[in-house]
Amino acid sequence: MTVVSIFFILLIVAFAVLAFFTEPSKTDKLIHSRLVSLDRKPVSSSDDEQGILKQVTFSTIPAFDKFLRSNRAAVGLQLLIEQCDVRWTVGRVVFSTLVLIGLGATLGNWSIAPGFLGWLPGLALATLPYLALLQKRKLRLRRFSEQLPEAIDLMSRGLRAGQALSATIETVAHESEDPLRSEFRRAADEQSFGLPFRESMLNLNQRVPASDLRFLITAILVQKETGGNLAQVLDKTSSVIRERTRVVGQVRIRTAQGRLTGWILCLLPFVMFIGLNFLHPGYGRELFEDPLGKKMVTYAAVMMFIGVGMIRKIVKVKF
Repeated sequence: MTVVSIFFILLIVAFAVLAFFTEPSKTDKLIHSRLVSLDRKPVSSSDDEQGILKQVTFSTIPAFDKFLRSNRAAVGLQLLIEQCDVRWTVGRVVFSTLVLIGLGATLGNWSIAPGFLGWLPGLALATLPYLALLQKRKLRLRRFSEQLPEAIDLMSRGLRAGQALSATIETVAHESEDPLRSEFRRAADEQSFGLPFRESMLNLNQRVPASDLRFLITAILVQKETGGNLAQVLDKTSSVIRERTRVVGQVRIRTAQGRLTGWILCLLPFVMFIGLNFLHPGYGRELFEDPLGKKMVTYAAVMMFIGVGMIRKIVKVKF
């Protein structure tokens, strides 16, 4: 390894270890919250309004939390965490990313080649927490879309029975299952705290960026402005969403072989390269040190990128 690579690896590992050991335990957090509640003093109405706002913690380290709040990428990552509905924090994701970078860079500089090429495994491993969040959000949105038609039917029956629209949202929050129950429960709570109906619906759409939910919210907001039979509009919206879900299922079945082929073709070269380097350390070093090997790696990466784009274009059907 080069001196620069060793320095940056040690710096990342030291920061990750420091963040891990300085994070308060659950007992410390509970004691701190109790002490804060005991030390709370009577406040004015303006301070009381600030007290009911939900405080989102980016990191348990105050200085790092302040830094993350001023970072636009960290705010976007916090929104992704909320969409996944996981008990992660932005600081924990950053900590995991740094650990994976240090681990991958150590292995890369030892088995591949020192320098920039040795850092490539670390950069690849650094994407794992983000990819895991994206996959969890995708599965959660799919589950949400599958439950949405039944919730719309429940809202339609409530409107025909004489309930108000806000009351039907409360009913969906009680009768449905997660993830639909938790999101509609939050929308109902926002309306109970005085947030306008339109803003609560837009917040729901921001937390759950599903196209089917966007159809529902658009239909409701347009009907509230123009008038009409909302129950009938909901029935038609429910039938459209059911048909879209059926078509999506058929498309996933028909493109399963192409998607599996794409995953195998993309991962097989990396798995084989890593396996050979573990069995024979330094086996692939010539590929990155020789000028012809560098050209071959560059051409292979470009062709793989083009192939991935073509496979995604084939299996991804827009409708």
